[in-house]
Amino acid sequence: MSIDKAFIQTLISRIDLIDLIDGRVPLRKKSNANYFACCPFHSEKSASFSVSQPKQFYYCFGCGAHGNAIDFLMQYDRLSFPEAIEALAKQAGMEIPHESTTRAKPAVSPDLYDALLTVLKYYQTELRQSERAINYLKQRGISGAAARDFCIGFAPAGWDHLQKHVKDPKTLLEAGMLIKKDEGGYYDRFRDRIMFPIHDRRGRVIGFGGRILDKGEPKYLNSPETPVFQKGHELYGLHQVLTAHRELSRAMIVEGYMDVIALAQHGVDYAVATLGTATTAQHIQRLSRHTSHIIFCFDGDTAGRTAAWRALLVALPIMRDDIQIQFMFLPDGEDPDTLIRKEGKVDFEKRIETALPLSTFFFHMMSASADFSSVDGRARFVNACMEHLRQLPEGLFQKMMLDTLAKKARLDKVELSPSKKSEPVKKMRSPAARAPSMVRLAITLLVQNPALALCVTEPSFLSETPGTALLFELIDTIQQHSLPTTGALLEHWRDHADRKWLEKCIKDEHIIPLNDMKSEFLGAINQLKKAANKQQIELLLAKASQNALSLEEKQRLQTLFCEK
Repeated sequence: MSIDKAFIQTLISRIDLIDLIDGRVPLRKKSNANYFACCPFHSEKSASFSVSQPKQFYYCFGCGAHGNAIDFLMQYDRLSFPEAIEALAKQAGMEIPHESTTRAKPAVSPDLYDALLTVLKYYQTELRQSERAINYLKQRGISGAAARDFCIGFAPAGWDHLQKHVKDPKTLLEAGMLIKKDEGGYYDRFRDRIMFPIHDRRGRVIGFGGRILDKGEPKYLNSPETPVFQKGHELYGLHQVLTAHRELSRAMIVEGYMDVIALAQHGVDYAVATLGTATTAQHIQRLSRHTSHIIFCFDGDTAGRTAAWRALLVALPIMRDDIQIQFMFLPDGEDPDTLIRKEGKVDFEKRIETALPLSTFFFHMMSASADFSSVDGRARFVNACMEHLRQLPEGLFQKMMLDTLAKKARLDKVELSPSKKSEPVKKMRSPAARAPSMVRLAITLLVQNPALALCVTEPSFLSETPGTALLFELIDTIQQHSLPTTGALLEHWRDHADRKWLEKCIKDEHIIPLNDMKSEFLGAINQLKKAANKQQIELLLAKASQNALSLEEKQRLQTLFCEK
C-alpha cells in the first residue's frame, strides 16, 4: 500500500518543524525566523544547525544535513520513509489513508510484533529458571549484563510450551515460531536452545536464533523468512550498536552471535553479524547509512578468505567514493569471541590498523595466480580485473582502481576503459543544472518563498532557455497544490529528478531583502520573457528571410515586435 500524497502534504502542514526538532534538540532563537542549535548529525562546538520557521526547513552549514519534518525523523530517529510518516501521523492524531497499487504488499499486522515480544519475555523467564542454561552462558564467558543487554533467553525442551503462552497459535506460525504438524496442530520450532532475539533497527523483535546446549545438529537454528524478517536484510546487533552510538565512526561485520556479544562485552561495541547467510548488498547498504567505515572480520584460513572475497564482490557495484571497506583476518584457530578474551580491546583494535583496504585485498587476490613476466600473462590479468572493475560506479574510486591496474600491468591508463560490454545509457543532466543565473535566481527565490508563485498571473511562455520549463512547472505545481512552505514543496518533489538541484537552490544564500523579493522575482520572470521573445523573433525572422512564414506566424511576429 502506498501513502496518499495529499495526506502527506496535510500532515506536514499540521506539524511545526520547530516543535518537532526542539523536542529532540534544544533550539535557541537567533533571528525573527531562524532557530539554531549544535548539529545533531555531526560533532561541533558552535551552533551551525539552522531551522527556519516560515520555510519549515532545516539546514546544517557544517555537514550539509537538510530537509523537512519527514527528513528529520528519517535522519535523527533512523526511520524509513513510511515509518517517519507513521510517527508524524501519530503525533498529529491523524489516521493514514493508503492508495492501492498493483504491486501492493500486505501490511504487517502489529500482532506479529506483539507475539514475538511475548515469546521473548517467556524465553527470558525460562533462562532465569534454568541453572543448566545459566551455567552454559557462564562457561562461554557471557556476563549477566551482556545477557540483559542482548535480551538472551532459553527455549526449554518440549514440544508445546509456546502455545500455552500465546492465545493465537496462527500468529506464532506466521512469525515462524511454530511448525504445523501433518496430522494437525503445531509444535515449537525451538527446543532446548539458548535464544538470541533479533531486533530491527527500531528495537522490535523480528526473529530468533537458537544455539543448542549439547551436541546436536544444527548447532545454530534461525527463524525462517517471515513478513517481518528477511535474513538477507537484517544484521544481528545493529539495534544495540545504534543505541550505543549516535554517531557511528566504524562498524565491524563478524560471523556469529557470540562474536558480537563477546566483542561488546569487552568494549568493541560496534560489531554486527550476518544471520547465517553470506553478506548481501542489502547488508552493506543498510550499514553504510550509519557509517562510512566498514570492517569485515574473517578467519585467516582458506574458508575465511573465500568468504571475504565473496563479500568484496558484493560490495563492488555499490561502492561509493565516501565509503571505506577493510578486511581484517584473524590468526588460525581464532574467532573474535576467543581472540578478544585473550587480547583485550586495545590489542584487538590494533589489528584494525593493519586491516587490508578493499583495493589492496582485490589486487592481492587477483595477482595471486597472475603471470607478470609475459605480455599475454599481463593481458589475462587485466582482462580478469576489468570483469570486476566494470561493476564499480563511476567516480574517483573507480578511476583510482583503474590507475592502479594500469601501473601493475605496465599500461597507459588511458588504454583502460570502464565501459560495460553493452552500450551504457548516458546520464542526462537536468536542464536546470545548466540554467543561467536569471533562471537560477527565479527558482531560488521561488523555492525559498513558494508564495511568490501566486504573484504570477499570466500563463507560461515558450523559451529555449534551460531551466525555464522547470521554473513554470514549479509555479504551476505550487498554485495547483497550495504548497505554502519550502518543506511542503520539497516533499512534493521527493521523487522528482530535479529534487537534489532544488535542494541546492534552497540552500543558496542571497542578499535580497524580504520586502524586495517579490519585485526581484517578477523582474527575473520579465527578463526571461524578454529573452524568450527575442529568441522567437530571431527564429521567425530567419524563416521570413526564406519566405516560409505562415499567416499565423506573421501575426505572432507582429505581436512580438509590439511587445518589444
